[in-house]
Amino acid sequence: MDPHDIIEHRPIEARSGVRRMEGLPRIEFRSSTFAFLLQSGTGWLILAGALAVLAGGIYAGYGWQTAAVLAVVLGAYIAWTHIENRTSLFWIDDQRLFMRRGILMRSEEEIELYRIKDVKVSFSIIQQMFDNGTIQISSSDSSGRLASAAPHPRTMIEVTNVRDARAIRAELRDRVEAIRQRRGVRELDIG
Repeated sequence: MDPHDIIEHRPIEARSGVRRMEGLPRIEFRSSTFAFLLQSGTGWLILAGALAVLAGGIYAGYGWQTAAVLAVVLGAYIAWTHIENRTSLFWIDDQRLFMRRGILMRSEEEIELYRIKDVKVSFSIIQQMFDNGTIQISSSDSSGRLASAAPHPRTMIEVTNVRDARAIRAELRDRVEAIRQRRGVRELDIG
């Protein structure tokens, strides 16, 4: 497991001196470029397509030209994807889910854990082999991207190609339940 994908930290003191995490470790996660490229169906299709284009270029007598164009195009695409992944960070403490995203324009959001309605993890066949997946979080918080098909506005957060996605889902679910019990919050959908 790549140490940059899931990182646990000790509780830290806030500037006001108040302990922010009350003993629970902070868990960080993000999309993995490696998992996208080598451990997902999309990545495998991109690599297979590149090899097919390269083979066609070699067959037509333009091997080095095809390789050069592929190197530039794929290199730029992979570099951009990697930068997006490295600049998007999600972390959980004992009360909130924090999100920091963006390359040129940075945005930071947080969602109270008790507002999280559902946490889903989906896996392609290839992702199942490598235990990475897509985490989808549904929240009653009104910020963020709203689900258009939902009858009530909800924030939908999707993080693709997350390593050890099952463990992150389980930890997030446990923390949501713990904060709901501590605050006496019950989920109620009216509709």
